[in-house]
This record gives sequence, structure tokens and C-alpha cells, in this order.
Amino acid sequence: MPKEASQRPLKILQIVLSLEPGGMENGVVSIANGLDPQLFETSICCIERTGEFAQRLRPSIDVTTLNKPPGFRFQAVRELAALIRTEAPDVLHTHNLGPLIYAAAARAISPRLWRTPILHGEHGALQGDSLHPRRLRQRRLLYRLCKLIHTVSSGLRKELIDRGLPASKIIPLLNGVDAQRFAPPTDKAIAKRTLGLPSDRPVIGTVGRFIATKRHELTIQAFERLASTPTSPHLIMVGDGGSEKHRIHNLAASSPCIDRIHLLGHMSDPSPAYQAMDLLVMPSSHEGLANALLESMASGVPVLAHSACGAGEVITSGVNGTLVDIQTAADLADAIEALITDKSTLERLAATALTDAQQRFSVDAMVAGYSDAYRRCCNGA
Repeated sequence: MPKEASQRPLKILQIVLSLEPGGMENGVVSIANGLDPQLFETSICCIERTGEFAQRLRPSIDVTTLNKPPGFRFQAVRELAALIRTEAPDVLHTHNLGPLIYAAAARAISPRLWRTPILHGEHGALQGDSLHPRRLRQRRLLYRLCKLIHTVSSGLRKELIDRGLPASKIIPLLNGVDAQRFAPPTDKAIAKRTLGLPSDRPVIGTVGRFIATKRHELTIQAFERLASTPTSPHLIMVGDGGSEKHRIHNLAASSPCIDRIHLLGHMSDPSPAYQAMDLLVMPSSHEGLANALLESMASGVPVLAHSACGAGEVITSGVNGTLVDIQTAADLADAIEALITDKSTLERLAATALTDAQQRFSVDAMVAGYSDAYRRCCNGA
């Protein structure tokens, strides 16, 4: 680390496509707000657009938006390079592949920037086009330019290494949850009625964008199987956007259980939804470390998750949640019914989940991990 840098706050420039609502974007805001301003000076560059989550940032955090139109634009590379030269950050922190491409290109065209270290974050499992050999080769080349690469789970780290990416550079930095923002309700019955739900029925929930890997269709199919059971549960689905949105909304609208399926859309503050839930379901086929998992636990809501989706790094099945091999709607329906008909087990899982969220997965713990990573980038470790 340069001598002058050790006598002032480290300057961190985080680079994202946008701060539109999303799990990764939520993490970026939490990191920026949580860093000690006496030790770190943070700014953010949004390559495409600013986004709603920018409103949650501390006033002292500058946000620059390049307003890049769709497709690769070299003008955005030039603008980013100019921003980096002006701000002279000690670390560039890129999030997912697009921002890394632009940061690497911006550094390449400015010799002054060649020594600025890059901390790169991968926030989700590789899938689709990302698994094409050409894309993997691109990642390997770009990773050579990074000081460190962080994932949001150990499972994702292993996946990258198994794909031939450099193990020595990749570290896991787990997400954290704001226990002040997400907390159990004083009265769950009131929390349910606030959302127009019956207070005497179990409420099952999902949270997330409508994309194929989250398997919302499977959740609706499983819920329909529970329609004739004595518990008569309700289903709330929080989230908006994604390639599957219209199809899932149409499935819900045509369901025989439409009167008990509630599409709540995007919620800038989803805590009221968590507080109304008795169980969060996550049948995702692939997942990093979903914020919804930790937010649910911090709200005192146990999680039922697919055993292959990455939740196993947080959930010990039968202790602070439940992991099940979910291949079919019947698998999910059976697991849901077993839990919502066993109130004592739900309460025990919820209590342990709450304790774990507060003690093991706090925002402070997450920010400490990123603070250490920034220092490692500057110290040459």
C-alpha cells in the first residue's frame, strides 16, 4: 500500500450495471453504507442506469451513472476510464461479468490505471451462456487481471474452481442481513391482516425475480396440491421482473387457487411480507447465497429449500431450517405440509434461524470481510 494511502481512508469505486432492486444490488448498498467512513471512502459507478436502491445510500456516497445504451459501447469505456482517473480509487470493486469487462477495458486504455487493483465479485451460479467454453475462456483471461475474486458462498467458489478458474485468487464472502430492518413481528396475526391475509391460516412465501432457476411454477403446482388439505394455506409471491414473470403471473391467474395466491410485486421494503409468513420456500435449482434466505431467518421465518441450491451453507436441516431434495411438485407439497402441520417444529426452527441470522450472518460480519479484502488488494496479499 502506498504510504500516503495508509494515512487516509482507502478509496473504493464499486462498479455495477445499475442499482435496480435485486439481491446483488442490495449487497452493494449494504457494503457501501456499512464501511467505516474513517477507513474507507466509497463511490459507485452505474454503467447503465442508476436505479431505486441508490436512494438507500448514505448522502456522502457519490453515484455516477454512464447511461450506457444496450450492447457494448466503447464510449462507456472511455467515460469509465475518465472517472477512474479523476477519482483515483485504491481499489476497483466490480460486480458480475459486465462491469468487469468495462473496468478491464478502461484500465487497458489508460496506462496510469494499470496498477489499480480489481476486486471482482461473482454473485450467482454460472448458467446458460456463461457455461459456453468461449465465455469460460473470457472469464479466465479477465480473472488474470484481478487481484482477488470473491463469491457469495463456498459452493460457488468450488463451482468456479471446478470450471478451471484460479483457486488461489477466489475467496468466499458470505452475505449479511440487517437485523434492524428485518425482525420478527410483535404479532404475526396483525402482520397477516395488514396484508389482507387471514390471521388463522398458514402463509407460505417466495421472494425473488421470476427467472427459471427459482422454479416459481413448481411452487404454484405444489401449492395447488395443498388446496384440499385442512390447513388451507395462502401463498404470497414477492418480486417483479425476470424472463418468467408473465408466464408465472398467467399460471397464477388461471390457478383454481387464485383466491389464495397473492402476487405482491416488488416491495421496496419486503419486511412486512416476511413478517406475515409462516414458511419461506426456496426450490431454486441453482442459487448463490440468496438474500431472501437470510432476510427470512432474521424475520423469524424458517426456510424450506432445495438441498442442491446452495442453502446448505446456512441451513442445517432440522436445526435452523429444512433441506429437501425437491424434484417434483409432490416433493415440495409433501415437505410444506409436513412443516405447516407441525407448529412446534416450525417455532423451534424459527427461533434457531433467528439466532443464527443475528449472530453468524450480520451485516457487520459481512462488511468486516469486505474491509479485509480491500486491504488485501492494497497490500499485495
